[in-house]
Amino acid sequence: MMNNKTILLDGRWQILTDANNKLTFEQALLPLQESKQKLPVPGNWNAVGLDNFIGTVWYRTTFVHVAKPDYSLSFLQFGGVDYFADIWLNGCYIGHHEGYFQHFKFKISDALIVGENELVVKVTSPHEEPGAVWPDRKQLIKGIFGHHDCRPGSSSPEHGQDYNTGGIWNRVEIVYGKELLISGAKITSALDGDSALVTVQLQFQSRAVLVEKKLSIKITSPAGKMQTIQRELNIPKGSSSATVTAEIKKPALWWSHDVGESPLYKLQLYDGREEIYSDTFGVRDVRLDVNQVFHLNGKRLFLRGTNIIPEQFLSTLSEERIQMMIHLMKEAHINIVRVHAHVNRKEFYRACDENGIMVWQDFALQWTYDTSPEFAENAVSQIHDMVNQFYNHPSIVVWCCHNEPGEQINTLDKLLYAAVKQEDASRIVRQASNYEEHAYDGWYWGDKEHYAATPMGPLVTEFGAQGLPGVSSLKKIIPKGSLFPPDYEVWKYHNFQTDQTFNIAGVQTGKSIGEFVKNSQNYQADLLTTAIHFYRRERFSRINAVFQFMLIDCWKSISWSVVDYFGVPKKGFFALKEAFDPLLLSIRLRQVKYYAGIRLNLDVYIINDLFRNYDNCKLKFTLDGKHLHQLDIKSIAADSLQLFRFDELQIWLPAKMKKGRHKLSIALYDHKKQLLRSVPVEIFSENEK
Repeated sequence: MMNNKTILLDGRWQILTDANNKLTFEQALLPLQESKQKLPVPGNWNAVGLDNFIGTVWYRTTFVHVAKPDYSLSFLQFGGVDYFADIWLNGCYIGHHEGYFQHFKFKISDALIVGENELVVKVTSPHEEPGAVWPDRKQLIKGIFGHHDCRPGSSSPEHGQDYNTGGIWNRVEIVYGKELLISGAKITSALDGDSALVTVQLQFQSRAVLVEKKLSIKITSPAGKMQTIQRELNIPKGSSSATVTAEIKKPALWWSHDVGESPLYKLQLYDGREEIYSDTFGVRDVRLDVNQVFHLNGKRLFLRGTNIIPEQFLSTLSEERIQMMIHLMKEAHINIVRVHAHVNRKEFYRACDENGIMVWQDFALQWTYDTSPEFAENAVSQIHDMVNQFYNHPSIVVWCCHNEPGEQINTLDKLLYAAVKQEDASRIVRQASNYEEHAYDGWYWGDKEHYAATPMGPLVTEFGAQGLPGVSSLKKIIPKGSLFPPDYEVWKYHNFQTDQTFNIAGVQTGKSIGEFVKNSQNYQADLLTTAIHFYRRERFSRINAVFQFMLIDCWKSISWSVVDYFGVPKKGFFALKEAFDPLLLSIRLRQVKYYAGIRLNLDVYIINDLFRNYDNCKLKFTLDGKHLHQLDIKSIAADSLQLFRFDELQIWLPAKMKKGRHKLSIALYDHKKQLLRSVPVEIFSENEK
């Protein structure tokens, strides 16, 4: 973040709609000046007053500039505009920008006037021509905001581009500086024994021919300990960079929340006594070894992940909603989140930094795109922007260039991969998350028992099934007349998939909407439980990471989420929470029906993802509340999996066992006789012996 003099231009701006993008600046200016229609900035236009509008919106505002002799540098800075932006200041054309997520700025020192200034911004977020361009040869780099089956209208040819995300969605400000501005810094830490080498690459903007500066860099530890590095730099006119290094002895390492603390260091840059730049960073090391096992600070870590699309409109993603999602992820024992096929706003990544949620960051490419060299150049340029803009967030541990690219993994994605590697050698970089890593057994094909084969490993980056929101939430999503019996054309617009629900998953509608919800949520929860338990039983054997699809809905949707748009958890959320427990007691019941007096046929897995041991534990088996068997366990080691097979357990059912249903409980206790984990199981007796 920059600490220069700023004037915030947010507020209600005059607008003029231009659906067909036909107006020139000269044609738009007068009607824009006289327009009575206003929209708030920041705001995606479909979120703040323009219902389902696609095309061009002209924005106008005025601001007062007071001449300051000691502030000779001036920039107009945008936090995010979706998608094309053209800017005029006092009738002078300032510049053009393409892309929805980037921060960008233009030098305006020569266009500013003392007194009232007029700023005009033309924003175009077009409809891509169905068939010829959309969906297979897309040209706009918007990822899931332009094409996805969880957005308004799903991926249908008719409605798949509804509720366009265009607009000035983030803050707009004038940034003033003296003869020098700091436009950014890339902070890299590398572990070296008991120390960390911190490299700071500074980006400057200078108005003078040559600026001689004595700058101070202060690094403050999480405990408040400060160290200062002073450098004398000769900074040329225009854009330039300089690199400064520092050593941190015995650094406080950044860990994911499940295995440690997530401390952040603060970096401040001073020109004399004036702070001109500050940001936070974390000291940590990440790598993926030759077996595709993830390591954090030298320790291997099983990734229990989810996918997320927090909001359809980035301008509406509030701090409260971000914190709600962070709380849900921590509650569900999620240690990594895949930001699915889009780039989000900085506040989301900052929250992940502070809360120890690792991030797998996708670039904003979803399915296939134009194959021209011009598109590839644009994509390479924008992926550079993504890496540089979010470089300092320690939560980001993986860059991924494309979601489900198909054959473009062999062409476009190779260029993107090389571009990311050029910018960042400190993180894991992957060309794509492609179909061979997406396991949808029990939803798009087969059944949930197929997960016994642990498909699509070792990094499973998507799996899951749809689950209906609760009845109260559904009533906010589906109009009363279409709710029950369901009008599936209305439901499909809200992303519901009929063929998969009924013909593959076999979910029954029942006699009421309540029964339908129960059946759907039960299926989703059962599938997630089945899949995750099978996957975790192959921990670091066949499977190193699992990413459920997905955490929460980005709009009023019926989807694969385990939490609906309104923040209400489905049954699947609690199934995810149970199955993602870092200390997991997993029971494989080989047989459900028994005769009295025979051996119990089950396997017990104790899975410990934590970096701590549990010594002198006991595994107790009870049947209908009565003691059946006890197993003493000398140690459950940190980062381990222990399997107790049925033939090793040698547990025999009572000779006098009544016919019918019985409650079997398997419970794990620590050395203090405190209950660690418990799993209930139902078995059936065919007859008495």
